[in-house]
Amino acid sequence: MAVAGSVIGDGVRLVRLLGRGSHSAVYFAVDREGQPRSVKVFPDYLAPFADREYAHGVGLTHSRLAPVLARTALEECPALVLTYARGQTLFQRYVSRPALLAERQAFLLTMTHLLDALGYLHGRGLVHRDIKPDNIIVEPEGAAKLVDYDLSGRAYEPLALPTRIGTGAFLSPEAARGDPQGPESDLYGVGVLLGWGIHGQLLTPGEAAPMTRDPLTPLWRSLTRPDRRARPRDAAAVRAELLELAQKPL
Repeated sequence: MAVAGSVIGDGVRLVRLLGRGSHSAVYFAVDREGQPRSVKVFPDYLAPFADREYAHGVGLTHSRLAPVLARTALEECPALVLTYARGQTLFQRYVSRPALLAERQAFLLTMTHLLDALGYLHGRGLVHRDIKPDNIIVEPEGAAKLVDYDLSGRAYEPLALPTRIGTGAFLSPEAARGDPQGPESDLYGVGVLLGWGIHGQLLTPGEAAPMTRDPLTPLWRSLTRPDRRARPRDAAAVRAELLELAQKPL
């Protein structure tokens, strides 16, 4: 299938491939007014993921999210047109580690923007269910957007069978078991990223953490508690605690 140069929907022209995920290929595109867009193209057999992302991503109005603008098709494959998120994925942006030592203010801005996005989604009764570096697009100064809603769903959405939804190292214990997920499950992923920012590495559950004097350490431990009932559930409260602790000296 020739993709570059293809025109889909209401005059959206695909320009170049940006990357490939587990469910779709993502292209940079421009609309008929010359505005930059992202286009996600799904194989036809993964149409349910396109349907889910459209259902949960259309109509989002928060500045820290990249909403779905339209559902269309490229030949026989479902495609979504989205607001373009400028920047790099989180791990590409923060190559100097630990990020909270190398670029503290920028990384704190990224974390607050991520929590802003989650607060909005949770307020709509949704959970993202795939908090990971590839889904956080960061600009040079640290401003960030949360993208990709093809695994998103209603909070505590009942599942016919235990279904593991999410990505590897960032899965909460309940997500790894295939249990329904709530806001505390998304915030577990935030905690994993915060720990990466503190320590410069992803720690496996139960692994002894390197010694650190970072005042954000208690928040990291709180967000990654194995018992979901002991974890924070309010993204706005976590944001406030993050900013308060960040004022303390290292």
